[in-house]
Amino acid sequence: MKKLNVVPWGELFNKKISVVKSILDLKEPTVAIGNQNSYGDVILPYSNFGIEVPDSKNENDGFITSKETIENFIRKTNTLLYGVPGKGNVTIGGAIASDVHGKDNLWGGSFSKNIDQISIILPSNEIITASETVNSDVFFATLGGYGLTGIIRGALLKTNEIKYSSNFITNYITGSGVEDLISSFHSKQNTYWVAWINLLKKQKDWVIEESRPGEGNQKNVDIANQRPFKLSIPFIGLNRFAAMRIINSIFYHSKKLSREKRNNIFEVLHPLSRWTDTKNISKNRKIIQIQFSIPDKNKHSLDYLLNILINKQTPLLCSVKRLSIKTNESNLSFIQDGWTAAIDFPADSFNHKEIRVFYRKLTELEGKIYLAKDSTLDKDEFMNMYPDYHSWSKIVRKIDPNNIFQSELSKRLGLKPW
Repeated sequence: MKKLNVVPWGELFNKKISVVKSILDLKEPTVAIGNQNSYGDVILPYSNFGIEVPDSKNENDGFITSKETIENFIRKTNTLLYGVPGKGNVTIGGAIASDVHGKDNLWGGSFSKNIDQISIILPSNEIITASETVNSDVFFATLGGYGLTGIIRGALLKTNEIKYSSNFITNYITGSGVEDLISSFHSKQNTYWVAWINLLKKQKDWVIEESRPGEGNQKNVDIANQRPFKLSIPFIGLNRFAAMRIINSIFYHSKKLSREKRNNIFEVLHPLSRWTDTKNISKNRKIIQIQFSIPDKNKHSLDYLLNILINKQTPLLCSVKRLSIKTNESNLSFIQDGWTAAIDFPADSFNHKEIRVFYRKLTELEGKIYLAKDSTLDKDEFMNMYPDYHSWSKIVRKIDPNNIFQSELSKRLGLKPW
């Protein structure tokens, strides 16, 4: 039996587990073990046992193993997908379970838009294929189900007409104020959009990156397998000697002087490479990220929410993206037709009391926290944010009546109370 230390990307937890190969070998509640890219405890099995994701046996009928990383898939096929996340080594299975999203914003949608069928091992150890028309309840509960419905073995992907290029042309737009940022957004097909906001400055200077496919080819950069630099310079994150403020100012003014730049496809899709690892400027490399979504009708409250969120906190990095409509209500995806902001905070100075105020205001504005990043919500806060939880739980209770699949997150939030 293989031993493994499970450490989420935020490095808030370190759990030693034994990894088994079959549900039949399980003794206690568990979840499948992937590439450990989540910030919080969603990837931690509730027990000391994890389960290994088996290789897909459906390769001949077009299914891709869930252990394939998104970056490797793009490299091998020269095919782009909807909702590609910011890290290159996210697996297909993890992307499905978390219903990840990317910079394709309004025209693209979340990762679930790619999925035609999934092959899944149910808690009963039965292997089934699920789609929008066959075993549809399992299908929709699994897309954004955070590994609580079974083990995703593989997926059959839909074809798409996304324009592929090995290089992109990135334009930079700069400004100040969240309202101006929102009004500067324009959805364009095949354009990848993200904004960065300086939350340490009252005016909230921002930089927009708009990237579109270019002509010709460019040598691919290996993002997924890069080893990140593990520095220890937390005084920057604490903004001592105005260090963080200076760095943000340099970044803003450098982009203000830039008109456009030619980037490799993976530099566009996965900007969070080793050079932008916020753990390096956080004490003990521990990061708490708060990522939330709000509906477009409440977009003018984004500035208000950000001000509440950073009250008595030390924000490190803030990114903003536009989201598209959620495809189904029978899961726990935080996707909605609106906006999302992701803010990194150093864990050692994070104010757990003040975050409760933010969660109340976020709920009033119909906002949701992204569970793949979460480590701070409590049960009541979650239930208030996710009124569609009840339809998901009815389906999952039928799939897993004995709670074979249980994570630290699902226990903390009371997702499977039966």
